[in-house]
Order: sequence, then C-alpha cells, then structure tokens
Amino acid sequence: MGTQPQQILRWPLTSRDGELDDFAKAWAGRRCRGVVIYGPAGVGKSRLAEECLARTVHAGWKGRRATASAAAAAVPLGAIAHLIPPGIDLSDPVTGFAAVAAALAGPRQDRQWAVWVDDLHLLDASSAVLLRQLIDARVVRLIGTIRTGEPVGEAVEALAGVDAVHRIDLEAFGQEQAQAVLAAALGGSVGRRTLRELCTASGGNVLYLRELVTGALASGTLASDGELWELSEGGLAGTPRLAELIEARLSSVDPAARPVLELLALAEPLPLADAQQAAPPGVLIQLEHAGLVEVTKGRRRATLQLAHPLYGEVLRPRIPFTRRRALLLEQVDRIRASGARRQEDTLRMATWSLAATGTADPEVLIQAAALARHANDYDQAAVLAEAAWKQEQSGPAALSYATALIGLVRHDEAEDVLLQAEALVPEMERPALVEARVNNDILQGRLLDAQRLLQDRREPRSQLSLATVLYFRGRFRDSLECCRPLLAGADTATAMDAAIFATSALLRLGLIEEATSTFKPLRRYISPGDGDQQNSERKVSLFSDFIEDVHAYARALSGDLRAAEEILTRQYEEAIARKEPAIAARRATGLGFVLMERGRPRSALNVLHSVATQRTHWNLFTQWSQANAITCAALLRQTSSADLYLASLPTAGDDLEACNNRLARAWRAWLDSDKTQIEQLLLQAAEETRQLGQDLHRIWIVHAMGRLGMADLAGPYWDIPAQGDFLKARLDYTRAIAHRDVELLTRVGQVFLDAGADLFAAEALAEVANLHHRGGRARLATAAASRATAAAARCEGARTPALTYLSTIEIATPLTAREREIAMLAAAGTASKEIADTLHLSVRTVDNHLQHTYTKLGVATRHELARALGVTPRRA
Repeated sequence: MGTQPQQILRWPLTSRDGELDDFAKAWAGRRCRGVVIYGPAGVGKSRLAEECLARTVHAGWKGRRATASAAAAAVPLGAIAHLIPPGIDLSDPVTGFAAVAAALAGPRQDRQWAVWVDDLHLLDASSAVLLRQLIDARVVRLIGTIRTGEPVGEAVEALAGVDAVHRIDLEAFGQEQAQAVLAAALGGSVGRRTLRELCTASGGNVLYLRELVTGALASGTLASDGELWELSEGGLAGTPRLAELIEARLSSVDPAARPVLELLALAEPLPLADAQQAAPPGVLIQLEHAGLVEVTKGRRRATLQLAHPLYGEVLRPRIPFTRRRALLLEQVDRIRASGARRQEDTLRMATWSLAATGTADPEVLIQAAALARHANDYDQAAVLAEAAWKQEQSGPAALSYATALIGLVRHDEAEDVLLQAEALVPEMERPALVEARVNNDILQGRLLDAQRLLQDRREPRSQLSLATVLYFRGRFRDSLECCRPLLAGADTATAMDAAIFATSALLRLGLIEEATSTFKPLRRYISPGDGDQQNSERKVSLFSDFIEDVHAYARALSGDLRAAEEILTRQYEEAIARKEPAIAARRATGLGFVLMERGRPRSALNVLHSVATQRTHWNLFTQWSQANAITCAALLRQTSSADLYLASLPTAGDDLEACNNRLARAWRAWLDSDKTQIEQLLLQAAEETRQLGQDLHRIWIVHAMGRLGMADLAGPYWDIPAQGDFLKARLDYTRAIAHRDVELLTRVGQVFLDAGADLFAAEALAEVANLHHRGGRARLATAAASRATAAAARCEGARTPALTYLSTIEIATPLTAREREIAMLAAAGTASKEIADTLHLSVRTVDNHLQHTYTKLGVATRHELARALGVTPRRA
C-alpha cells in the first residue's frame, strides 16, 4: 500500500554546498568579474546558477537572466536584447555600448547587475562583446553556464576565460549526493537497492534522475509504504520528456551513425571489429567524441558500448521489427564468421536468433540458458529455456526451464514443469529432476517435503542435498556429518558445495577455528588473481555464490565486522548493478545482519526493508530479514515499523530461523515492557538451541538475556565452548552483569570496540558506568559513561535497556582542543618533552593536560589512551 507525492513541482537544490561556498567566496573577491559553471548536459548547471543569482539578488544586486541559443545567435544581441535600456541608439556600437553601461549604472552610477547567461557557449559575438564591456566597466558581473565539450567562439572565450572570471566545474552526482536529493524531493528515505538502480540508470545526471523519478511516480512503480521509497522490479519507465531529451542528443550526430547506435542498442557490447563493419571509422570517432559510445579495452579485444544505459532504452522501441531482425541476423553472421570462439558467443547468438526468428536449435538454447544462469540473468534464461522446452520436451530442457523459473521465484510453475517431465523422460534423467524439486522445496521452506524426497537416495549429490536440508532445519551437527565424506570426493562441484555447507555448519556451531580450516580451499575463489578463471571454476558448483557470504559471515563471527561489512557491501552493490535480484536480496540480508551487529540499525533497515516486505528467492532469507528488521525497528523505538515486519513473520518453526524469530519477538515485547513475554521467549529459545546443539544461536540468546535485563536467567546456558574473543565476549557480557564484574565488563567493552560492534560496546561501557556509579566511584563512572556515549553516538539513535543508565550519570566534559591535540600526540607515542617542544609549552603543562584527559576518559596509561582514541602508536 504505497503513497506518492501529488507532484514534485520543483526539485530542491541539495548536495551542492561546496560549489555554493566556492561561488560565495569568489563573488566576494574585489577583483571578481564573474563566475562560470562548467559541466556536461543535465548535471544541474542551470539549477546551481539560478541559486547563485538568487543569492546575489538577496545581497542587494539587481538580477537579470538571459538564455543563449542557436536561434538567438543568428541575430546580433538577440540573447541579451531585453537587457538593453530603451531609447539607446546602437548604430554606433562604441558610443551605444557606453550609453548602455551608463544607463544600467543609474543616475548615481552605483547600480550593480548580476547577469545570468545560460548556455553561454551559444552566445553570439555581439552579445559577448557588449557583456565584456559592461563587465570591464564594473556595471555587470557575469554568472554563466557552459556545457563541457562544446565549441566556444573567440568572443565568448574572451568573456569567460579571463583570470577575474572564476570557474566552477560541476560533476555528475555520486550515490550520496543522489540520496540527499531524492530524500529532499520525495520527503523520505530511499531504499538502498532503489538508490543504486536510479544512480546506475541516470549515470549521476540530475536531469535524467528527475525524469526517471517523475516517470516512476506517475506509473506507480516508485512508492513508499511509510518507511522507505522503493522501486518495483522493472519500474524505470522514464517520461516522454526524458525520451525526447535523449533522442535529441542521439540525433545530433551524423545520420550515418544511426545504424551502429541501433546495433549497440540491440546487441551491446560489440567487438570493435564488428562495429567497424557496421559503420565507417570516422563515424565511430564522432560517436566517441560526442560521448555517446565508450570503448573498453580487454586483454584480447576491444569492445564498444553505449555510454549511457538510457540510450538503449530510448533507441530500442524506435527500431522497426524488420530492421531489428536484419540487424540481429547480420550480427549473428559476423560472430559465426569469426569462429564464435568465446563462451558468451553461444548465448548471444542463440538470444539474437530467437529474438529475430522465434526459433533456434534446442541444444544451443539449453547451452545459452545455462550461460544466462551462469550470469544470474534468470529472465533471459527463462526465455531461452522455455523456447527449448516447447520445441523438445526432454529432461535437460525441463531442468533448464524449471531452474530458471525457480530463479524468478515462480516456484509453482517450476514444480509443474518438473512433474510433467518426470512422466515423460527416461529413468536415467529423473534423479536430476528430483534434485531440482528438492531445491525448489528448500527455497520455499518446505524442508520436511524435501527431506522425504531424499529419504532413500544415497548418491553424493543427494547426500549433499540432505546436508543442505538438515542445515536449514537447524540440525547443524547432522548436516556436518553428511558433508564430511563428500569433502574429498572426486566430484569437484560436490566437494565445493560440501565445503561451503560444512563451513557454515561449523560457524553455526561456534567452531570458528575448524570452520576456517574447512573454508581454506575455497579462499582461492575470493583472493585476487585471474578473475575469469576463478569464476569459471566456481560456477561448476551449485552453491558457489555462497562463498562470499560464508567468507563475510566468518569474518563477522571472528570479530572483524568492518571487513564483513566491506565484503557484503561490495557484493550487494555488484549484484544490484548486474540486475541479480535474488543474489542482491541474499546479500542484503547478510549486510543487514552485519550492520545490525555493528550497531547501525537505521542503515540495516534501509537494506533489509525490501527483502522483509517482498517475497524473495529464498523463504528462510526472507524470515531472517524480517526478524532482523523487527530487532532494528525496536532498537530505534519504531513500534509501527516493528509491527509491519512482525505481521509477515511466520511463527517459529522447525528451521534454523527459529532462534532469530524468537529473539525478534523478544525485542518487540521489550517495546511493550512485557517482561513475562521476554522471559518466556528467551528461555524457550535457549532450551531449543541447547537441545539441537546450536551453540552459536545459544550465544546470541545468552547475550540477549544480558542486553534485555535478564542476565540472571542465563546461568544454566552459558557453559558453551565458544571460540574467538568476540563470541566469548558476548557470553562474558551477560556473565559479568550477573556477577557485577566491572573488570570483565570493561574488557568486554574493549573487545566490542575493536570488533567494530559499537552498540554492544556502548552497552558494556554503560553497564560499567552504572556499576561504578552505584559503588560511589564517581570519576570512574563519568569516564565510562563518556566512552559509552561516544560509542552510542555512532549507533544512529539506537536505544537499549543498558543505555538508559547514561541519563542518570553526569558525562565528563569533552576534551578541549588543546587536550585532544596533546592526547593524540601522546597516544601516537610522542614523549612529553617532544610534545612540549612541538607546541611551545612546558613539560609540566603537557603533563597536566594529559592528567585531565586521563580523568575524563577513565584511563591510566598511554597504552589505554591510544585504545580509547583509536590510535595506533608509532612505536608499537
């Protein structure tokens, strides 16, 4: 149920503070004659110039605007005729121009004009000469915009190129700038996936971005559910105006270039050699110079593609069917003539033949569909495999089509195809179909159905599938036992998948060291090296796309949350850029979890929201997203948001998400101060995880008991052989609270800080502050509270039971500028005498400042000071 603004009449100017400050500083200079803003088309030059003019008018200048154009340039003074006072004779330009200057200056010769000339590069020579004279007379200052790459006449160059005219170069928006603009225009936050799609489609061009958003709002494909603005799949329709803008740009080149532009729209990227057959070299040079195409140089051949993704969107609907058919078949002939040596050539030839004629060789279509799945393009894979299935109802065709349908979350259709095929194909082809049915059941969360299908099967792939089912049911030890015999098997794909799930099971059991050892053979697929070779080797495995997820998860559980966030952010952004929604959803789930662990609930919700509110490729990942979204909403005290996610969260069932499910409900109960419900949920989860041997999950539960104020419940459950300082710290946090152990809590807080888990650290240090406060140790209490507050400040407004202690303790005064300066030098390993010499102070003054700093931060040594300030000593 989405909401939309009625209409965005005017986009706000945001994310241009640096340029506006640059303008203000230049304009305030006594020698300034003007400011000219340079940038590519659509980057926002005119909007920035408009704001600059408004600021000068507000400061007392008289403002005027002129727009240069090719039509106005045909008439001398055509662009600025409206600026010339009436009654002035211009038949003699020398006296006439002087009279214009005198009239504009006014009777007392004290009027100052700010004249904004848009598209200054199109200004006619007469207008440029007059403006130059007015500027030299200090009657007028210029605000101009020039499109980079356009030819500029000598008169305009003389006007804009003088030293006293300041230049501002305007770049396309980056993702952060686009986020600020969209949030201001829409009146709410934009989901991370949607932001990436809009940025990719617009290329950072503000004009294109505005038209894309306007079109998506009009079609209803961009909507808000009250939390975030999200695009539905395929929701970037644009507007007629956007199409006109792009068409005008494409039509500005030689008509001889149109065929190669159309061919690129249908079949990019093209080998440069093929493009040269479709158009003369001069045409390609013109297109590249105009910024319409880009050449990418690979190791063996150069390729040509359109410079902006929207160019193809505009071109394709305008190509008649017969011409489309001819262009595609010609390109198929070119690829075939060159020997079709590359793996992707098979995919492209099959796709083009199918698009041109509606048919292709079924065997080639199945190969092409496999390559499309290899690239995670399930839409294309489904088109190709469906064509093969219709022509030849064989086992391979059915398997190819069903696999593509599963990737598109069309599970029921996939099940129908597989059942239909089982009745048609020979016995030897049926095991592969059964395995596909098992995977389909797993993805839908029908784990017991999947396990029944595998009941009597003993071949390696079936045993791997059983290990998968057991893993997702939360039976990690049983899953591990199924995987172990497969790790050294002859089948590379099975061994790789077994290593992935064995590592995952070991991580869930909290056995970090053994998990690291098991994962070691897989590290070569994520290490720097020959990416193409690594990728081709990886793709023999069904679950190879989990390698990055498992790698990031292992880093997170080992206490390196920053690295885990970096890995998953990169993978998530790449999945969005490659238009792989299923993988993007899975990466969003993992990234949301890591952001939550780091204490960034608002950022976590931004990536979790779309997965938690829509049906995704994998049922259990949807549940995980929903549970974590509930927890994040509770941390932000957003009751309505928590209830939104809770409404679609299934009741805790017989799977690995049962623990997260109960944890999320406990955090939601905390919002209602329902201690009975919290206790019941945590005890139930603790008992279940103990019975199933889910040691990692039990660590989460014990930690939550401490965080939710129920540390006394944890006694029977914290006897877990946790590996790694980070997991041990989560147990020690609750143990220390139950035993009121200040020293242990302090150590735990530092472990959390080192791991990048700021919210956990803030809670531990707040507990330390509370214990000191209750013990009458005021100095230590304020020092700990100060450190807790600093950590909590990085947590996006999160509020938890432990953080409430901070409101009852007087926070130490922040460090003064001098104290911080001395503290940073001392923390870096600089001796007091060196600091004194550097800052021209006495050694005694330096030591006094350091003592005040120690008191405020609650530290006693320089080593502790370095840790508190996050500084690595030079002499370590």
